[in-house]
Amino acid sequence: MGEARTDRKPFPLPLFLLLFSLQIPWIIPLGPVRLTPYRIVLLLLVPLLLYRWWSGGAGRKRMTDIALLLLCIWAGVAMVAVHGVDFSVEPVGIFFIEAMGGFLVARCYIRDEDTFYRTVRMLFIITVILLPFALIESVTGRNLIMQAFRMVLPTYGDAGMPLRWGLNRAQVNLLHPIHFGLTIGCTLTLTWLVLGYGKPLFNRLMKAGLVFFTSFLSLSSGPLTSVVAQIGLMVWNRVFARVPMKWGLMAAGGVTLFILTELFANRSLAVILISLFAFDEHSAYIRTLTWQYGTESILNHPLWGTGLGMWEKPDWLTESIDMYWIINAVRHGILGGVLTFAAFIPALYQIGRKPLSDEKLKAYRAAYMYTMASFFIAGWAVHYWESTYILFVFLLGSGFWILDCEEPPAVDKRRARNRPRRPSRSTTNS
Repeated sequence: MGEARTDRKPFPLPLFLLLFSLQIPWIIPLGPVRLTPYRIVLLLLVPLLLYRWWSGGAGRKRMTDIALLLLCIWAGVAMVAVHGVDFSVEPVGIFFIEAMGGFLVARCYIRDEDTFYRTVRMLFIITVILLPFALIESVTGRNLIMQAFRMVLPTYGDAGMPLRWGLNRAQVNLLHPIHFGLTIGCTLTLTWLVLGYGKPLFNRLMKAGLVFFTSFLSLSSGPLTSVVAQIGLMVWNRVFARVPMKWGLMAAGGVTLFILTELFANRSLAVILISLFAFDEHSAYIRTLTWQYGTESILNHPLWGTGLGMWEKPDWLTESIDMYWIINAVRHGILGGVLTFAAFIPALYQIGRKPLSDEKLKAYRAAYMYTMASFFIAGWAVHYWESTYILFVFLLGSGFWILDCEEPPAVDKRRARNRPRRPSRSTTNS
């Protein structure tokens, strides 16, 4: 047996506090401000996080850092232009704390592969703990976690969703079943490739299957889209492992499909994909209308957006914009939408192009890339907000350590393999 590691650093407290607080459904009213446990944690951490980031504690400043900061600033300017200063102070402050705070916790404190692994392990442990409660709620309709926490402080309300396939949609400890399914399901490839690295196939299947099943209990199309996207990306990578430029080939295929669909189909590609993954025709129809009227609202209010007021839509259409990738453009103008993509795409580009030779690091990077890609795909049918948004920006920031990691030189590995083996003590004494 190998000796226990004595040089292992303790798991960073800010990481633990944030991930733990995301699981607590309390709502804490403080005057006009609506606080939650994770908002309190971020309020306390943000000054430290900004200092640590600015002073170089998170490595080099990256384009994603700057774009996300500019998004927060521009959202504040646009909000003031639409609503005035008095109204805007609270929502602008909340937006900054959640966006920059959630991102910088991971950016500043996940700085090596060991911390990344232990973060994924904590997310998996959370899934294991929540599974029994999700199963009970799905079968009986009783949300035991909400009932227990509600005995102390107010919590999120019951979603009250209709049955699907004869089962209740598990909400568990979050605002909505979609939120629960997505926060669990987004960890599928992290569980398979990070926790499962070097493990037997049965071990990987059991853990990933547990994540899949727990997410499925939400019975929501958004989480299903996320999970299917992750599985599809892993299968593509496996099947075309020996094909050069396999990801460029996929991107070219996607662009070609988009062009052909726009030219010859009677529906846009976005509408087709929404219809494909929706659980029912009504959900697909509503999301299609959201896309149609949402993009029209962006073009009608290109500079400042509509703020938090009513966006341009028919009176009978739901106020909710269940489409993350357009909501900042609707609320804060076209520049808000551009900065949203500018905070996301460079992260995948830079981390994806980092030269790596170590197989474990490659697996960890793949897990990060697939997870972010699943967020991108699901974001066309889901709005990330509350704890789901915090987890999204947290995971976005969790992979930047890869850009700063140093691998052992490959030549040293070859020398180690070619070095003559030292005779054992029993051989020399014989």
